[in-house]
Amino acid sequence: MRSYPRLLFFVLFLLLGCKKEGPVTTTPLDTAALFSVDNNYILKNNEPFLVKGMVYVPGYPGFLPWEIESSLALPAAVKANIYRDIENIKAMNANTIRFWGAPQYCYEALKDIGGLYFLTTIWIDGEAEDFQAPAFKESTKNYIEEVVDRIYSVYPDKRPPLLAYILGNELSRSSIIATDTKHPDLKHFKGNFIETDTNRTASEVFLAEMADYLRSYESENYQQQNLITYSNEIRTFNLIETPFLDFISNNAYSYAVPYYRPFTNLGSSSGTIFQGWLEQVKLKNLNKPLLITETGLSVSPNVNRVGPPNYGYGGNSAIDQGAGLLQNLNDINTTGLPLAGVCIHEYLDAWWKFGYQDSFSQDPNDIEEWFGIAKIIDSNGVYNTEFRYSYYVLQNAWR
Repeated sequence: MRSYPRLLFFVLFLLLGCKKEGPVTTTPLDTAALFSVDNNYILKNNEPFLVKGMVYVPGYPGFLPWEIESSLALPAAVKANIYRDIENIKAMNANTIRFWGAPQYCYEALKDIGGLYFLTTIWIDGEAEDFQAPAFKESTKNYIEEVVDRIYSVYPDKRPPLLAYILGNELSRSSIIATDTKHPDLKHFKGNFIETDTNRTASEVFLAEMADYLRSYESENYQQQNLITYSNEIRTFNLIETPFLDFISNNAYSYAVPYYRPFTNLGSSSGTIFQGWLEQVKLKNLNKPLLITETGLSVSPNVNRVGPPNYGYGGNSAIDQGAGLLQNLNDINTTGLPLAGVCIHEYLDAWWKFGYQDSFSQDPNDIEEWFGIAKIIDSNGVYNTEFRYSYYVLQNAWR
């Protein structure tokens, strides 16, 4: 395992040696690149493409992501913030953005800036009482159409730099169990493009049906078939599997493993329990790439500090966040079997977590509002951002 004092010295050196970059120049992007997969990697033009990704939710004060997603008339200030954020994500040497609740302008800005691929999250309600309810499935299909149409409205040449659709994120344990219990005989799905084996659950059949609808809709209307995945997590690891999708995705946090899976074997290289968990997930999916679609650390103040090697759910200092993310990257990059990359959660602090009124201030007691590698600065109602230490750490690590 990497010793913490040496790691701290290293990341301090990085911070002191980095300066804020100037304006980002537009970089031509090979939008004709065809993404595919092998057993370990997402491939771009048949060559391994290691994802260096950043989760981005354009949730500034007064603007909730699930509301602005469909907006075509964002205020100029919000547009300026989004454009600046995507420029800064590119400047930190990321090659991919994972969008959540992205309005059309996010794609327009990304297209204008260039040099980045994107993952688009199709935000399925993970707390639904029954994923198989006809009305719920119909509303999900309508939303799928909206997201796909939004992307292609910006890319009329039908060549968006789209790495994959993330169809659903962390469906809740209670909803999965309720759906599976209510529909015990739903074991198989066969659609136009996707067919499962005959040993699936009702929740898995739901995802297969929605994935087939997504692929059918995109193929029929835009003559494209982009990759599709689902983001699972540690609490539902044994409840839901998606071998019928193109690759496996998992949201993995170092502090969650000792809490939910304390008897996980330690990692083969770094010796951390986090790496051990990543290796366990990969061993369950030997014939599919594994992408870590979220990992991160909150710097919320009103929680006791845990520190290395697992860090804590909140309570991390800015230095902890940078050192911990660097350790996470090392764990991901040195697993026994290779992984497909990672998306860091997340670029901006999420003030919006509890709705409109809550979005105007940052709650020191809400751990979820403090994961950002950039913090929001309120200057009399004008909102800017300021990089945290971890921005520079990642910028250097991804060179």
